[in-house]
Amino acid sequence: MIGDAVRFVTGAVGRTVDAGEQWLFDRKKATYGLAAMRILIGVAILGSLTVNFAARHYVWGPGSRWLTPWLTVDEYGFPFTWVFAQDDGTTVFTLKYLLLAALAVAFTLGWRTRVVTPLLTIAIASLMRLNPLADDAGDNIVRIMLLFLCFADTSMRWSLDARRRARPGYRPLVPLPPWVGTLFHNVALMAVATQVFMIYMTSGLSKVQGSMWQEGVGLYYPLRIGQYAPWPGLNELVYTNGVFVTIGSYVTVFVQVLFPLLLLRRGTRVLALLAIFAMHVGIAVTMALPWFSLAMIAADMVFVRDDTYRALARWVRGSRRRRPPPEPEPEPAGQLDEAANAPGT
Repeated sequence: MIGDAVRFVTGAVGRTVDAGEQWLFDRKKATYGLAAMRILIGVAILGSLTVNFAARHYVWGPGSRWLTPWLTVDEYGFPFTWVFAQDDGTTVFTLKYLLLAALAVAFTLGWRTRVVTPLLTIAIASLMRLNPLADDAGDNIVRIMLLFLCFADTSMRWSLDARRRARPGYRPLVPLPPWVGTLFHNVALMAVATQVFMIYMTSGLSKVQGSMWQEGVGLYYPLRIGQYAPWPGLNELVYTNGVFVTIGSYVTVFVQVLFPLLLLRRGTRVLALLAIFAMHVGIAVTMALPWFSLAMIAADMVFVRDDTYRALARWVRGSRRRRPPPEPEPEPAGQLDEAANAPGT
């Protein structure tokens, strides 16, 4: 009996190890999800750089010294001190700022991502370290996710790199065994998923400990903060609806705490992702945190299956084919008369 139990346990462990090894090495997972994540993170970085361009000197550049002595520069050290420095002049800082924006554009388009992604990671962290008071949770998420994406192949889909690789005679600059790239890609995907789980579960568990969320009024108070209300009338419309506040508060806590478990089955996974997307859209609209919400939505895209992305792409292509052709424009009356009086008619 003991021998049967030992064989059962060892067999189960062996099957688990084999399944894990096959998952890590057979093929690259979530290629569409990571491509969508790359695009959305790039858009979030570009959006943040664009809206802060006019005030760039006062947020991170030479003009930010007005924050002294409250300002504390994060001493990351090498290599983050190579890009942005505290003693950069206005012209030098602007040139570096535009270079960072160019890297973000290349990253979004998927151009030379193997080189661009590490450079963008270093540059964005170098900029953010100059003024941690101006950063928010979205900036931290972007920096962490970019570090993971340095080891993933985010340009397999929807990228200029994918078009370049499809050309005849393409050869990689540094050829590697296929299993190496697959292993790094899937491990980076696991790191992204683990980070998302930690964010949601930590946020949910911290909410559970508060009496406001236990009583179902947790959404009420953030919506009442004037500094985070771009449209106060819209916020008032939301927080004065007691049913919406109660349901929204409990659903938020439930989905965040149980997010990893809800992903195990297709039905609950769809509901969890829809709830998470709706939550982040609500945060972007009612609390004026669009780049934080976009960064979190970008990370959540890896949980959407590749089959779903393919089906969506087929639906888009099919809708384009079914679109009726434009009707020809009628000829002007003068041209019709000339054609009728032409010789041979």
